[in-house]
Amino acid sequence: MPELVIVYDSTTGNTELMAKAVDQGACGIEGVTANIHKLGTKFPISTLEKAAAIIVGSPTVYGGVSEGVAFFFNNLGYLERANLVDTGKMKGAAFASYGWDGGWVVGRIEMELKALGVKIVAPAVSAVDQGGVMGAKIHRDDLEKCRVLGRAVAEAITSQ
Repeated sequence: MPELVIVYDSTTGNTELMAKAVDQGACGIEGVTANIHKLGTKFPISTLEKAAAIIVGSPTVYGGVSEGVAFFFNNLGYLERANLVDTGKMKGAAFASYGWDGGWVVGRIEMELKALGVKIVAPAVSAVDQGGVMGAKIHRDDLEKCRVLGRAVAEAITSQ
């Protein structure tokens, strides 16, 4: 059964809402196992060894990814170069939340994934905080886009 890993960081809860919606979409595809991991919580790196896909999410911090996501990509690059994780066989996608910086960060996440050899198989989702800086509110249409993203990546790894 193909495995899909969702890795995300969240500071106000917005990106976490999006990650859970991505997970819901992925879990709706029969034959796919989805693992969701918030950066800063412990999870075995072996989760990535077995993954057929990776979906990465980040809040926007000064127009870029969070420190946690940057650190994750740095370490994932090392693991790829050390032949401990084969990201070149993975499919993937990106999602991000933002308050006022225009949602550009999804492009950075996709750039990082592509640099690792990950094939992007679904359009990125970028969602604005609807409830103010700390409101933790993502519009339901954006959450549905996240579900669609999760389904699209899950379908891409079931048709390999």
